Amino acid sequence: MSELFVDAARDWIAERRAVGRTISAETAKAYRGDIASWQRYLEAQTGAPIRVQDLTSPVIKAALAEMNNAGLAPASRRRLVTTLRGLCRYLVLESRLPTDPTAAIQAPRAPARLPVAFTDGQISALLETANTEDSQARPAAPLLDIAIVLILAAGGLRASEAAGLRALDYRPGDEPSLRVVGKGRKARTVPLDPGVAAQIDTYLPWRAERLPEQSDSSPLLIRPDGRALTRDTISYRVNRLYARAGIAKPEGEAAHALRHTYAVSMVDVGVPISEVQQLLGHESIATTGIYLKASAAHLRAASAAPSAARLLASKLT
Repeated sequence: MSELFVDAARDWIAERRAVGRTISAETAKAYRGDIASWQRYLEAQTGAPIRVQDLTSPVIKAALAEMNNAGLAPASRRRLVTTLRGLCRYLVLESRLPTDPTAAIQAPRAPARLPVAFTDGQISALLETANTEDSQARPAAPLLDIAIVLILAAGGLRASEAAGLRALDYRPGDEPSLRVVGKGRKARTVPLDPGVAAQIDTYLPWRAERLPEQSDSSPLLIRPDGRALTRDTISYRVNRLYARAGIAKPEGEAAHALRHTYAVSMVDVGVPISEVQQLLGHESIATTGIYLKASAAHLRAASAAPSAARLLASKLT
């Protein structure tokens, strides 16, 4: 009896989420989205529900060609190939596929693109906007918006990492910091500028009013109604700030440009790339290395700027 592609993919994702090989809910969601894309393009080639036995190199290459014709970016196609490769390797190990049909398929090369880093003027405008009430918000929450901007731009967190912060992850005091759980459930400590920590301290009473039953495991960032923020709600609020501040939305995830700004600022002021790697939670230093090029471009475009933390904190004093 032939096995459906979607059923095999469901088993693979479940196996990836099993004990000892845990992936986050966001990663599992991304895998499911990639599998749905593959199902659509593969079935366009076979004309029938795709089965595991239909996973051959010619069919996969034809589907990739159709993705290219449809205008999918090289980076998107590269991610899709990576996902399918992971599934096929699992099926081979499980003896559900005789050979890996992706072994001879090269993933499209994504063009080199420098990370977008905001200028001092843009960061100042963003912070000033966050510090004013949004007339269209019901209700407005400037203290929350300020905390979001600070954590992303002065802490370098991913939006998903910020959404995952718990109360005990914020450590105030003489050496304030955030404990961040990143990709692969790996934890790291991100030091905070005292001025940034002071603004988070200002946000906490607002949070306490809306979250009467608190514990160390309660979310650090919450909506005005007391519910935890998600990556999507953080992206929505950041997009609103961009629009209100008159800043063009950068490509990709809205909040990620603030993380890029943090990284470039760190390189600008001379932080060793190996330390920037640790602060960002990158697995490979090669990933962090692109900020060396971005920093050079940033310095050519404008004079050396103070770090994001100092700039942001100064605008709120």
